Amino acid sequence: MRDLLFHASCHEQMSFVVVSHVARYQETDLARILGRATNLGSEEIVDGVEIHRCRLYTIPPNKYVRYEDRRLYLSDRPHGVPNNAADVFFESLAKGLGANAIGVVLSGSRVGEDGAAGVCAIKKNGGHTYAQVPETADFPHMPEAAIGTGCVDSVLTPEQIGLELSLVAWAT
Repeated sequence: MRDLLFHASCHEQMSFVVVSHVARYQETDLARILGRATNLGSEEIVDGVEIHRCRLYTIPPNKYVRYEDRRLYLSDRPHGVPNNAADVFFESLAKGLGANAIGVVLSGSRVGEDGAAGVCAIKKNGGHTYAQVPETADFPHMPEAAIGTGCVDSVLTPEQIGLELSLVAWAT
């Protein structure tokens, strides 16, 4: 993630939302850590926060995040089900932004296929999708699952994805 953010430039047409798989009750300082790797301002999401351009948002532990009308909304992640926080977010992003939605699936912990259904929702609505080259991922399960759907536009290293996102942003 740091490599992607380091290579992605700040652009007024784009914000970043990082949906990481943090353990259910583990505190995280991810916003501050990732904020050091980029020129974006960073913050942990609070319910109903309005999205500002050129900003990085991170999901708090034990939550789902959804996009609606330029705001991010949090809900509790249910017990007893696999963590599919990326799918939940991507599906709301696809619905809310349509062709302007961009989804990126990177190395994830051992959560399996999270993100795969979400990239298909984004693709179905005309958005752009990326996945990390599995051989460059510490945990390749998520990128492999996303690629396996046939809904991923580009399979690149995190550095290449960051550069590509900068090009996409400047082209709009």
